[in-house]
Amino acid sequence: MRTLVVLISLVLLSGCVGLAVGSYGTFESTKDSFNLSEQRNKQGNGERKSYAKEQVMALWGRPDKISTTGSCDVFTYHDGYNWSGLGAFVLIVPIPLALPTGHDETKIYFRNNQSIKLTSEYGDVTGMLGYMCGSNECGFQAGTVNTDKPRNIRVTWCE
Repeated sequence: MRTLVVLISLVLLSGCVGLAVGSYGTFESTKDSFNLSEQRNKQGNGERKSYAKEQVMALWGRPDKISTTGSCDVFTYHDGYNWSGLGAFVLIVPIPLALPTGHDETKIYFRNNQSIKLTSEYGDVTGMLGYMCGSNECGFQAGTVNTDKPRNIRVTWCE
């Protein structure tokens, strides 16, 4: 009985069950409207549309990198590590075989000293072979997954 309770608890905690192997990589997302005090903690969906460079530095500190892309100035903040590699999922146990390959970055784009966009990187599964149940979906996958998510966003707003 105790083993059954432990297994059910683990399934509920991980949210996934299956037998699969997959590859892991980096994706990007962008926001036109954001609240930087909430964004840093990954909580909010944003309310404010524009910040001056000084306001950003007051909230987040000095950027890890300052650069120019087209007509935009860009503040880049490192936000943890990004990981690439393979992994296996056996029943409820994930077995990662990934290595850190760089930093996840959040970039804030400015034009005329006002923020216009924010992009951020995050990790997710890029390819899979096997059967998985997670996020209220179950099914067999073979090949590329998450094809609706952009790997690299083209910065057209600074052209």
